[in-house]
Amino acid sequence: MSDTGMTDAAAAAGAAMEEAVAVFMLHPETFGESIAAGYQNPLAAYVAGRGGVLGEASGATVSSVFAVFEPTSLAAMWEEGIAVRGAAGAAQQYWDQAAEFGRKYLTGASGLDRLAALGEKIITATPTAGLPLFAGWRTMPLAADAPARALQVMFVMRELRAGVHFNALTISGISPVEAHMLNKGHQYAMMFGWPEPFADGAGKKDRYTEIEQATNRRMAEIFAAALDPAEADELARLSTDALASLKSSVPG
Repeated sequence: MSDTGMTDAAAAAGAAMEEAVAVFMLHPETFGESIAAGYQNPLAAYVAGRGGVLGEASGATVSSVFAVFEPTSLAAMWEEGIAVRGAAGAAQQYWDQAAEFGRKYLTGASGLDRLAALGEKIITATPTAGLPLFAGWRTMPLAADAPARALQVMFVMRELRAGVHFNALTISGISPVEAHMLNKGHQYAMMFGWPEPFADGAGKKDRYTEIEQATNRRMAEIFAAALDPAEADELARLSTDALASLKSSVPG
């Protein structure tokens, strides 16, 4: 496989995993379970759950790690969220929710054992420097059953790619708002808590393209350190298939 082939495989797997985990994170069922677990605000449960592996950190610290959220509102949601179960308790609650979501909606997908095994090879081989959320989540014990384990592995892999991307974004000089506007637009800038008016970053389109290329290039290197070309292609295919199966199973 050429360097381009490995990059394509890493990009395809990353996109599928990102979307699959987002389905879990943003689904009303997940929000409802968080409320049932004692969180009045499901977004606070998301922040505390996802960030809980950082430990009893300050809101300012957590907002710096989340990178693309408006810091003041993110810090407030963190403090609200950890008041319910603490940081470690929030992380465990969220991890268990991810496992159960996989059990309910990934069971029909094929090759989940293999997807998890390939993902775990990458997770084990990847250095954690500069990737705090990935470093925290990869220490969490994985479920034994394939559907739950596969979604948890995709969760950790998503944090890996996100951390690589955030590092590239941080040194680029593109602000989080500009990144949102150049990526998914106005709705995402609002969803991540930023106040209007939004800088559109129009003069930085080429630089944003370079960030995406740098992220994919680094992820290709990470894949190549753990997988051979056939395995990388297989992981991309299995991830894409798992996403399709998940989307067909999850109620709207």
